[in-house]
Amino acid sequence: MMNNKYQLPKPIETHFYATNTDDSTSFLSVFTENADVFDAGKVYHGKDAIKEWSDREYFGVRLRLEVINAIHNAKEFVVTAKTDGNYDKTGLPDPLYIDFHFTLDGDKITLLRNVLSSNSRAIPLPETIATFFHAQDVYDDDLLASCFADNAILLDEGQEYYGPENVSGHILEANRNAKVRTEISNCVELSDKTIIVTATISGDFVGSPISLYFNFTINNGKIKTLNIEVADV
Repeated sequence: MMNNKYQLPKPIETHFYATNTDDSTSFLSVFTENADVFDAGKVYHGKDAIKEWSDREYFGVRLRLEVINAIHNAKEFVVTAKTDGNYDKTGLPDPLYIDFHFTLDGDKITLLRNVLSSNSRAIPLPETIATFFHAQDVYDDDLLASCFADNAILLDEGQEYYGPENVSGHILEANRNAKVRTEISNCVELSDKTIIVTATISGDFVGSPISLYFNFTINNGKIKTLNIEVADV
């Protein structure tokens, strides 16, 4: 079920191949002794904990993963995969897409974070924009702030926020409080500096779900302005 058009580093390739072939030994071999796995709100530290987790959540339910997209940013590899298996599917999207965020040290995985994908349709996104949405998904304040220029401006619900830390802080606080899930449905590049992403967000807020336009302007690889507004769809 691997998609051969994506050239993945060997440990990441092994992660997916071993999963799909029920090879728990090879699966565990690509993690460092002190690796961490974040999955479903829990942290598993070290190989013993990762083995217990993978025996239950991967091999115990015969998890199958079909890679549909992969990107590499400054901090990590992010692989999106369509999942199937004998796990409890109650309340989950169908089909279910997961983003696997890998941090590597040489030929070993030091960190893996599994989160529901905001880009399940594998829509091509400029690298900065892809990083923005992935940072939102994993609540990575530093990574999200790094997407913005020093003089960045966010316009959201009639309020303005200035600077990378204030912008990222507002976005992640709002997403955490409302348990926001994002599903990207379109991306239009009006120019090399102006990009509009359409996405539906859902969560614990009035009016959920709602379709939004994320209007980005990019300067020197950083987000200069972001205007979030209700989409006219």
